[in-house]
This record gives sequence, C-alpha cells and structure tokens, in this order.
Amino acid sequence: MTFDKAGWAAERGNYDGESKRGAMVSGIDDAGVRVGATRDQVRSVLGDPDSTGPAADIYYLGRSRSGPSFETFRVDYSTAGVVTATGVRRS
Repeated sequence: MTFDKAGWAAERGNYDGESKRGAMVSGIDDAGVRVGATRDQVRSVLGDPDSTGPAADIYYLGRSRSGPSFETFRVDYSTAGVVTATGVRRS
C-alpha cells in the first residue's frame, strides 16, 4: 500500500484499535522518511508524533494483526536531529 498522508493523520492517537497505518509503513521510505532525513522532514510527512522525546518519535500503529500486542513505528534521531533508524516495534 502506498503512503497516504491524510489517512495517516486520521489515525493519530489510535493506540489499541484497528489502524490503517500499519499497511502504510511499507511506503514510508518512498515518502521521504528514511535514514538521513531531518526531524522536520519526517514531521512534514508523518505529522506530529503520538509520543516524542529528544532521541525518538513514536507513531501508533494500533493492535497487531498477529496477536494481542500493540505496534508502533519508531523514528530514532541523532543529537543533530537526523534520522538514524526507523522500524516497527511490538509491545
């Protein structure tokens, strides 16, 4: 599935329900969220994160399709605010 900026934004705050974001993760790199991008560039694509800190932004993906866990998309940043890693996490 390709990345849909409006669809992604509509799911903000959806921690434990079904979410359309999970299907969009495969298109995030093509949308510009990749290693080397700045925090401002990431936020221009993904919008404000559901949770944030000095080293990472977290976007909720909702309940996992493969079990009772919850998924997030994490963007890690260097101290200079440049993406060092991205990935889906389960909790």
